[in-house]
Amino acid sequence: MLAVVVIFAVASGTMVNVALPTIGEEFGVSEGTYSWLVTGFTLTFAIFSAVHGRLADVIGVRRLYLFGVLTFGLGSALVGVLQSVGWMIAVRVLQGAGAAAIPSLGSLIVAKVYPPERRGGALGVLLGAVGFSASVGPFLGGALIQFLHWRAVFLVPAIALLAIPLGLRWLPASLDERRPQPIDFGGAVIMSVGVSALLYTFNLMSAHEFGPALAGVAGLGALALLGFVLWIRRHAHPFLPPAVFSDFRYGVGVTIAFLSQATRLGTVVLVPILLHEVEQLAPIWVGLVLLPGAVLVTLLSPLSGRLSDRVGARLPVTGGTACMVLGNLVVAAYAGVSVAGVTVGMTLYGLGFAFIQSPLLSATSQFVPARHTGMGVGMFMMIFFLGGAFGIALSTTVLELQGEHAPSWLGLALGEGALFSNAALTLTGLALVSLALARALPRREPPRATQA
Repeated sequence: MLAVVVIFAVASGTMVNVALPTIGEEFGVSEGTYSWLVTGFTLTFAIFSAVHGRLADVIGVRRLYLFGVLTFGLGSALVGVLQSVGWMIAVRVLQGAGAAAIPSLGSLIVAKVYPPERRGGALGVLLGAVGFSASVGPFLGGALIQFLHWRAVFLVPAIALLAIPLGLRWLPASLDERRPQPIDFGGAVIMSVGVSALLYTFNLMSAHEFGPALAGVAGLGALALLGFVLWIRRHAHPFLPPAVFSDFRYGVGVTIAFLSQATRLGTVVLVPILLHEVEQLAPIWVGLVLLPGAVLVTLLSPLSGRLSDRVGARLPVTGGTACMVLGNLVVAAYAGVSVAGVTVGMTLYGLGFAFIQSPLLSATSQFVPARHTGMGVGMFMMIFFLGGAFGIALSTTVLELQGEHAPSWLGLALGEGALFSNAALTLTGLALVSLALARALPRREPPRATQA
């Protein structure tokens, strides 16, 4: 049940992208207006991934999770029938706040219900659904628009409402255990300002708006995040307890999550542009190029989680990151030359990412004190999704900043594909940093022989 609801929530954030031009034409609004259907959703989705984690530590998980499903489902249905773009944007902002509860609290439910030795496999099922829905969302959105109507992109995810009675029946009531304590609303606001400014900075980069606005927003974000760090160190009951980061391995884990998601999502956005603009492929064929990798994420994530339960996170994360680096190099070598080669590269991406996500989350959930598990998982998910926004901004910015006839950094005759090849190589650098950091992750020691 948790995995199925995750598919609707995450895909809702990516399916809408392909509907935006159609919505703009129907309502007669500019790109700067209709793009907020995605930007507003993404802002609250990222922020509330952490907020829900903190609230779950205080008021319990189950009721908060089901309230998030209710908000997301009703928001989907409402956006699908509204006749004003302004109201659609307002509801999408609220919908993003509800949708954030689904992957973050779903992961927390798994972390609380399953013991550490079985947690990786269970998280693999859930996070496999996250990876699958993020990859096939644009393809599903294109199919719904082509065969039904753009409003179906919003109406179909409302099916998630059916999970509420199932959750009331199947999720254990013990998940609603409360730990009454003051909630640091001031810290939450400061963090929200910093994260919002950071996301808007990425949005400006993607739109290639370099200038005073970018510098001002980036500066505001940096100051707010610095202020947040100082705030939580002095507040008696901070929104983010410093104990969450007391184990340096948690910091390593969330950094790898940020960089790996940036590498993957940056490429998932880059490749469709390549296939559309250079190879002139129809949307459905673009989706088919991405499909094998998405299927591998879905099928292999549970396997990678069970593997990490036995051998620790270091081996699967290292192997998966190396596979992503290889996939990136294949995409860079065949950009603009061979669709089959790009398909192989994207399939390697899916194979690699399947061995990263669930082992990382399983490991990092064990690096924080039990009383702060909700906040630890929530911060992981927020940083994970911020990484995706950064990767998209980085790939599109590198693509745009190159000259029209820029040469391939690999020295290959790639024609128009050289621009995309170079952008893919930039993302490779992020994956290489992840590969170096993976050595700091734990590996499970073999059991000691008992003495006679």
